[in-house]
Amino acid sequence: MEKTVERKRIVYFDVLNVLACLCVVGMHCNGAVHAFSDSSVWRQSLLVDVLAYWAVPVFVMLSGATLMNYRRRYSTKVFLRRRFLKTGVPLVIWTVFFYVFYRTRGTIAWTGWRAFLNSVINFSIVPVYWFFPPLFMVYLSLPVLSLLVQNRKTLWYMTVLAFASCSVVPFVCTALGLTYWGSFAFPMMGGYLLFAVLGDLLHTTELSRLQRSAIYVLGILGAAVRYFHTVIFSVREGAINKLTWEYTNWPTILLAAAIFVFIKYACDYPIFRNEKFIRLIKWLSGASFGIYLIHVLVIDRITSWFSVDTLSGWWRLFGAFAVYFVALLLVKVLQKIPYVGKYLFP
Repeated sequence: MEKTVERKRIVYFDVLNVLACLCVVGMHCNGAVHAFSDSSVWRQSLLVDVLAYWAVPVFVMLSGATLMNYRRRYSTKVFLRRRFLKTGVPLVIWTVFFYVFYRTRGTIAWTGWRAFLNSVINFSIVPVYWFFPPLFMVYLSLPVLSLLVQNRKTLWYMTVLAFASCSVVPFVCTALGLTYWGSFAFPMMGGYLLFAVLGDLLHTTELSRLQRSAIYVLGILGAAVRYFHTVIFSVREGAINKLTWEYTNWPTILLAAAIFVFIKYACDYPIFRNEKFIRLIKWLSGASFGIYLIHVLVIDRITSWFSVDTLSGWWRLFGAFAVYFVALLLVKVLQKIPYVGKYLFP
């Protein structure tokens, strides 16, 4: 029985990891969503964005699900060192690489140390790396939050309060045209910490079929609200209305929770217990972080070399798969370089 539980845990973590990685690539191949036009192209791109938007929160939820109980395995010192080696070192290496690449190509110009440091701390060299600061803050908070891992009622209380005060209240105030200064935001679980704790709670809580169904309905509701609200009000205003956007907004949190729970329980089906499938999904999952690090370079090269129309329907629907598999092959090859590969893509 214990072996079965462990297998399901690993498989559904890996499935979520792979799907989230593909969705992130898909969002970055879907630039048309950010240029409003009252057209089918923009509506299709918005649909793609809505259906993929859960990926970033789920990445943080996976961090919480896998790391909240790190104290059972090693000390805080070891935990922080491992996190730095796994994420900090590759971040530095690839930021330097992209800086040199863009300087060589003439995309970035040297305008002094102040401007350089500003681009480093604001991640403007590789904008998609914006994800690292909130992730690092989650890591630095886990030594405190992990002390509460056995106090589940407290964690649920913090999660519900953070969801209400940081996601629902700002939304309602904005929708009603009220000024919200953030005074009611729950200070102990701001930002992306909500996702980390929610990931741990959903991972360790067995939900009834009725509870799961309710979560799925709420997830569908969140996605539908974001899509239809954005379309209706954007057409009315002639510009993108982003009231329902942002990863910490309630529609995205509900969708991310629904996807997380759905994949968790879908892994009870026989296909997820097939040894060949398990090996394949683990192999793919092992490349996800590397794909995230280099996929913008792959997008740049593919669209440049093949003169791709990034607003075309085929690119919007199939470009992400092409980018994903090219990046996957590159990562797997580079991981095999002796002594270097483990630092490029841990």
